[in-house]
Amino acid sequence: MAITTNTISMPTITAAALMIATPNEKAMLHDIYALLDKLFIRNKNQHRRSHWWKSLAAFRKQLGLLLSELELSSAKEKEDKLQARLRYWDQGDIHQWYCQFSQLVAVGPFAVLGLVMMASVARVCRVCGITAVYEEIGSAEMKGVLSAVDELALADEFGGVLDEGEGWDEGVVVEREE
Repeated sequence: MAITTNTISMPTITAAALMIATPNEKAMLHDIYALLDKLFIRNKNQHRRSHWWKSLAAFRKQLGLLLSELELSSAKEKEDKLQARLRYWDQGDIHQWYCQFSQLVAVGPFAVLGLVMMASVARVCRVCGITAVYEEIGSAEMKGVLSAVDELALADEFGGVLDEGEGWDEGVVVEREE
C-alpha cells in the first residue's frame, strides 16, 4: 500500500525547552536524579545482573551529564551541548529505557519499581521537550494520512474492492430452532 503525501519537514529535537526551563523544572530534574541515584545504590547488589539494570545505569548517568551541562555559564556552549545530548538520547537511548522499564512493569514483584522508572523517563522527556517533538511528528503523520483520505488518494489502491458490477454474496439467513 503506497500512500503519497506531501513532504513535510519533520521537527528535530532542540535544547530550546531546556534553555527556557523554569527553576521548578530544573529542580524536578535534580529530584529525579536523586531518586534514580538512591534506587541505583540501594538495589545494586540485588539487580545488577538483571537485563534492565544497564538501562537504569545508563539513564542515571545520562541524566547526571545533562544536569552538569545545564550548569555551564556560556549560553551558546550550553545550548550546543544540550542539543547534542538530547539528539544522542533520541537515537535510541530513550526508546531502550522505556522498553526495558515497561518490561519490568510486567514482572509482578518489581512492577512498582518499573512504574517509577517509566514515570521518570516520561517526566525527563517532558521537561526536555522531547515529548512535544514526538507529538508534532505524530500530528504531522496523522495530518498526512487524513489529507490522503480527503483527496481520495487511496481510491486507486482500494477502488476495485467495491466495484458495482460484481455480484455480492449476501449470505444466508439462519434461524434458530426453539
